[in-house]
Amino acid sequence: MIAVIGTLGTPLIPTIATDLHVSLADAQWLLTLTLLIGAATTPLIGRLGDGPHRRTVLLAGLGAVGAGSVLAATAASFVQLLVGRGLMGIGMGLMPLALAIARDLLPPSRVGPGIAALSITVATGAGLGYPLTGLIADTFDYHAGFWMAAGLAGAAMASVVAVVPGRASARPAPGRVDLRGALLFAAALSPLLLALSEGRAWGWTSPRVVSLLVVGAACGVGWALVELRTANPLVELRYLRARPVLVADVCAALAGFGMFNAMTLINRLAQAPTSTGYGFGASPAVLGLVILPLSAGTVLASRWSRWLGPRTGGGRGLLVTGLLAVALAQFGLAVRHDHLVELGAATFLFGVGIGLAFAAMPALIIGSVPPQETGSATSFNQVLRTAGGSVGSALGAAMLAAHTPAGSSQPGESGYTLAFGLAGGVCALAVLAALALPASPRDGARATGPATIPAARPAELATPREEPVGTAASRPTMADDVEP
Repeated sequence: MIAVIGTLGTPLIPTIATDLHVSLADAQWLLTLTLLIGAATTPLIGRLGDGPHRRTVLLAGLGAVGAGSVLAATAASFVQLLVGRGLMGIGMGLMPLALAIARDLLPPSRVGPGIAALSITVATGAGLGYPLTGLIADTFDYHAGFWMAAGLAGAAMASVVAVVPGRASARPAPGRVDLRGALLFAAALSPLLLALSEGRAWGWTSPRVVSLLVVGAACGVGWALVELRTANPLVELRYLRARPVLVADVCAALAGFGMFNAMTLINRLAQAPTSTGYGFGASPAVLGLVILPLSAGTVLASRWSRWLGPRTGGGRGLLVTGLLAVALAQFGLAVRHDHLVELGAATFLFGVGIGLAFAAMPALIIGSVPPQETGSATSFNQVLRTAGGSVGSALGAAMLAAHTPAGSSQPGESGYTLAFGLAGGVCALAVLAALALPASPRDGARATGPATIPAARPAELATPREEPVGTAASRPTMADDVEP
């Protein structure tokens, strides 16, 4: 469902712009708004799900996706379509709940493989979603794509009701919800992402962009101060000191930059007209086929991770290998992108790399935080991945714009070469960050399975299990050593 939310808009934007008589820049808000809503609400959804009502929160999130899909499918105006896409963005925060439910309900021997499989599913679905959406865009009008999303949301809700227990977690409720922290987080992240999304159109030094960045930074500082002082924070920042959590979060931001940048560039390159001398003039359906190998790569990565993890130092080895594969694919495209086959081969390598990295990051986090912080910690990692992707997409588009000759609508080929090279360099930085993780059999067992991911080690996290969540005894202090 999350994959459909992320991939549904891209191939449909030209069709929607034509049918509703809006510019391509305005139609791009169908993706920007979804991203903003998803990033702003993900930590709140994660915190609401850190307790005994995870299934209820999961169903409510899917219900918002279904309602938004129906609104978009029946939209006769651009405003209604935007409202529908905004509601669909709420669903982007549901993956941390799935990971938390898996941690509580799966037997110990299945937790590692289960977390890895769930994490990879998003990338696999994205690879399948692009060709499906492209086929819909070529065959029907845009309404059909949103009706498909509504049907999938209904099927997902029925599956949750049938399979997930009514009390998907035995954990106590996380206490009073930190609404002040949620509002400050949204006030910090939304202006930042908006400035990055619209900076190229408005001008990076324009008063609007500068004001948004200043407001976002100020709210971000205020949010961090509130989180450190409140009894039931939206995100427990003290747990970010644990090295696996810190490294996973840094890698999420850097990898998100490279991955989103690459997919944006491949999209633009494949659909560029052949008159440019480098473009392929691909239709949305052909573009979907170019991206389809991404799914094959992630499926193979899901299988390989179980064998590769224990042989490469556990989560550290998987993360390094996956990020290295993504960086090599980026550098390869920077050197050569003359045939669609080369683009398809790169997306396959992206799939392998993304699959291995996505399998490692959530498992590293879950192995380093107490059970009642699972949804919150993994949701923050997802937000950083999304924020990094926003920066990557914006910077990639800006580089292409900078290499567009005056009077032309298409950039020069050198713009793609430099943009792919930059994305590869950022992913190489992520590889260096991943090398900071310790390599040990314990880490490998915890991160990837088939061995056990321990729930949490109270001695290391200073979180006695017998204490209720949110009490002073259950929260670490800045002096505590929380690094595993």
